[in-house]
Amino acid sequence: MNKTKIYIVDDHDIVAQGIKLYLAGNDNFEFIGSSLTANGLFEFLKNKQTDILILDIKLPGLSGYNIARIVSEKYPKIKIIFLSSLTDEKSLNLAIEAGGLGYLSKDVSESEFILALEKINKNESYYSTGIQQLVYQSFTKKAKSENQLHLIPLSKREIEVIKLFVDGASYKEIAKNLSISIRTVETHKKNILTKLNLKTTVDLVKYAIINGIISI
Repeated sequence: MNKTKIYIVDDHDIVAQGIKLYLAGNDNFEFIGSSLTANGLFEFLKNKQTDILILDIKLPGLSGYNIARIVSEKYPKIKIIFLSSLTDEKSLNLAIEAGGLGYLSKDVSESEFILALEKINKNESYYSTGIQQLVYQSFTKKAKSENQLHLIPLSKREIEVIKLFVDGASYKEIAKNLSISIRTVETHKKNILTKLNLKTTVDLVKYAIINGIISI
């Protein structure tokens, strides 16, 4: 089985070495390299590829946000996670807008870091425990400022699925919780996103908060 490749850009090499240790011997993920700046990353990408890119925000030269925008445009298959000591709302929003699927604070535990990689690898968004409340607060503020309320009738089962996704449950966990198959969970999510005209789990979280499906 091919391992998912991980590359990191951080101007503190000790961070990259720590992640390398986290992934040593992991059956699913492989640390394939790191660089201190955007230049190192783009030189690497000329000849090689990574599956997941981990980005710091404050970097010499191009910021993590700008790197993410370029990578998202030129290498759309690469999934991006931000790993930063910044835990403010502005930094989070800029990271999401730049194409980040996840945002982790640098004090994240090894187990949660691996969980984040697993989620991102499945094209699911992930925010570390200390960031999740900030995500909810940000979405709520935007909802109030934009005066959004677009509640569309959903079935009881669809609401159950939404709540579990918002809680960060995997497809397997949702299937077990609701005593249904994983394929049925996938179908529910696809139908929900289509019905609500949404694209991602992040959009689903936002919708759930705005319309009172979940409380924070």
